[in-house]
Amino acid sequence: MFWNNNRALGIHCAGSRLFLAALQKKSKDRVEPLHLIEGKLPDIFDARALKNASARNGVAELIIDIVEENDIDSRNACFALHCTAALVKRSPISLGDSKEIREHLRWEAVTILDAKNEELVMDFFSVADWIFSVAIREKVLGFYRGIAMRAKLKRMNVDVPHFGLYNAIDGANLLDSSGAHILLYVGDGEVFVVLVYNGEVVQIGTYIRSAESSISQAVEDGILSMVAELDEPVGDVFCAGNLVENWIEKLVKKLGANDVVLDPFSQTKQSVVNCRKTNEMHSQFAIAIGLAKRELIP
Repeated sequence: MFWNNNRALGIHCAGSRLFLAALQKKSKDRVEPLHLIEGKLPDIFDARALKNASARNGVAELIIDIVEENDIDSRNACFALHCTAALVKRSPISLGDSKEIREHLRWEAVTILDAKNEELVMDFFSVADWIFSVAIREKVLGFYRGIAMRAKLKRMNVDVPHFGLYNAIDGANLLDSSGAHILLYVGDGEVFVVLVYNGEVVQIGTYIRSAESSISQAVEDGILSMVAELDEPVGDVFCAGNLVENWIEKLVKKLGANDVVLDPFSQTKQSVVNCRKTNEMHSQFAIAIGLAKRELIP
């Protein structure tokens, strides 16, 4: 049997919802959706649930049900890490050669995660002025491997949600290759922010909902801090996820930017107010779509 490299799954758990995107590669730079399916998890999938075998089995069983009911090719998949599962750091390239910076980032990860006696899995990538590192405990990565094995996913990669969000829009006609833009995903329990400058990711942020503080104020403060160092204003804020949140419009106005729905399959920019139901639905699957796209388009 030949391995099918033209199809892939992206899986993103958000609260008690699971978003599964099955994509097919049609040409070198173009993918199309085969299935976009939302499933209901028995429990909220958070940091505590990740450590619970029963909760992990619930995720795997839901994936199996979706795959079998829709006859989906599940041999190639990418799973979004929970926002607490990985540590993402960045360091200016100007601080030294790349080997020294990577060693420093590894030391930071071990120190922050208090992982001196644990194995860490780390990955690095560079953009124009920065080196990013992603660190995850081997034990935590094993939890995701266990989900994949139980769900009968033959090959599974993992990535942080922010980079899935960027992959969803990278290469599309929506994102200009110059200037500053914000990618914003509003989930049930958290908000993910990506600052893109001249077509590259330069900073990310994660904001957790809590009863004690306003998520909108935390996101606003975080974004204003991110863009403070820029020499130009933000052009577009690409919005995905729960688009009905009232604070999004106020934030975009404060930035003096344009609000655009982040629909990875749209060929034209649509404002959040004027977008169609399909645009809104595609935006909810943006992270899952970006993860599947990661497996198809290097």
